[in-house]
Amino acid sequence: MKFLILLALLTAGAAAAEWPDIMGPKRRGHSSETGWNKDWNNKEPVVLWKVQTGLGASSCVVSGGLVYTMSGSRDGTESVICLTADAGKQVWRQTYNCDFDARMWQGGTSTTPVLDGDRLYSMSFRGQLFCWNAATGEKRWELDLALKFKGIQPHWGWGGSPLVVGNMIVIEPGGNGSSRAAVDKMTGRVFWQSGSDPAAYASPILFANAAMRGVALFNASGLVGINPRNGTELFRYEWKTANDVNASIPVHRDGRFFLGSAYGKGIAVVQPDSGVIWEDTKIFLQLQSPVLHGDHLYFVAGDNSNRAALQCREWATGKVAWTQPLPGNRGQLIVADNHLIVFSEKGELILCSASPGSYNEAGRVHVLSGPAWAAPALSDQRLFLRDNSGALVCLDMRP
Repeated sequence: MKFLILLALLTAGAAAAEWPDIMGPKRRGHSSETGWNKDWNNKEPVVLWKVQTGLGASSCVVSGGLVYTMSGSRDGTESVICLTADAGKQVWRQTYNCDFDARMWQGGTSTTPVLDGDRLYSMSFRGQLFCWNAATGEKRWELDLALKFKGIQPHWGWGGSPLVVGNMIVIEPGGNGSSRAAVDKMTGRVFWQSGSDPAAYASPILFANAAMRGVALFNASGLVGINPRNGTELFRYEWKTANDVNASIPVHRDGRFFLGSAYGKGIAVVQPDSGVIWEDTKIFLQLQSPVLHGDHLYFVAGDNSNRAALQCREWATGKVAWTQPLPGNRGQLIVADNHLIVFSEKGELILCSASPGSYNEAGRVHVLSGPAWAAPALSDQRLFLRDNSGALVCLDMRP
């Protein structure tokens, strides 16, 4: 009976815009939600519920009335968590051994789980790849990137979320001969492994244009395009940073890619076969992911040494349309119904128009104490936000 109830929850919300992956469907930061409250000056969004999950910067994924995230703990464990979206009640929690590693922030998980039908895939800080039954939390299979592929853990742990491609999961062990790999999403059986680039922290994306289609990886060496059928390399564009930190998700359009990093590297739109289209070496994206809306890019610039700023730039030329200072040094954003939902590192939520004409704010509310590095998730007129300490809130976005 319990299984049937949970299965009903998974399917009941099919009409609502779902958020099944990091940065939403296709990892583009776009929600198809409409009709939600966009007039915060008259009606601020209110907290429906708040829970404590555990340490980390894992974002939420949402489907069928359930919300999923991950967390770490200083007792040497990590968890994958499933909650009801309407009340924040725990449906299931799977906890496993995962050695804690004190880092420059609170610590904990930095990957986001991925939903694919009735299965949930997650990658731990230590490179443990799991497949779970999304309704019940039953473990279907697991494999260890270090043991199976001789993968080499990046300095701050594995940070890229696994990518579902057809019947496979594409991952980045980062080993010599196993820079990238693909496994059967139903069984975990290895299809192929290839390459020798060290892993970084960005999540891979699917891309397609008139010339080719494939998977783009933003690893420690730079941007690498691969054929997901066999792992063969399609192109390569060198983009190296100090400490091998490439962490923001690339954006693709018509064979060109937007890349951004910190540590003095900057931002650029590049075409792998011909080079730089435009660049700016004074703007940095440390771990923030950009969003392309229309013909303009929107992102929160900033890093350890530079204050955060929300910026709009023309995709084709890099021309700055406008810039707006934000609290803290970092922040994340998504776009929905021609509006930006911006979540600053300090836990402040800001709503503004996704328009290149000017910065036009529609309201702001302080939600969490921060620091907060996870991107917002919007589904069924609910907004899910969390900070690095593990506080997770659900805001009512009904008009």
